[in-house]
Amino acid sequence: MVFPHPMSLDRDRAPVRRALERWAAGDLEGALAQFSDDILYLVNVDGLAVPFVSSTLGKEDLRQRLQLIKSTFHEERFEITSVVHEADHTRALVTVENRHRATGERLCVRLRLRYRVEDGRIVRAEEHLDAQYVEAFQRFVFHMENAARST
Repeated sequence: MVFPHPMSLDRDRAPVRRALERWAAGDLEGALAQFSDDILYLVNVDGLAVPFVSSTLGKEDLRQRLQLIKSTFHEERFEITSVVHEADHTRALVTVENRHRATGERLCVRLRLRYRVEDGRIVRAEEHLDAQYVEAFQRFVFHMENAARST
């Protein structure tokens, strides 16, 4: 098996770092530009229970999910901890701290991401996070919002 030169991987996988950096800078369109039109973005959380972390198919579907994150949360921290290139994919670790706009509650998660890049665009992304924690947070916020409405 022939492994690409590390500098080649840095160049070939640059869309991953650009997508992360542009999202961190608040540039949604700049981040989306790094993805293929038919991007498959998988998340290990029940998207029906927690819509802001649902899996998506296609760039427009991903745009809607990311806009939902922006409208649901104020992002306080998005720290790229590491980006590692493997032979056929790139892994990234990101620490995120968000504040729920409606309730003020904080959601702090560590994202484990895996990307596949083809022809200069991200064609597949897998996002893994603590699904039980995120689902419990969503239930908690739901109850807080309902309690606030009933008073």
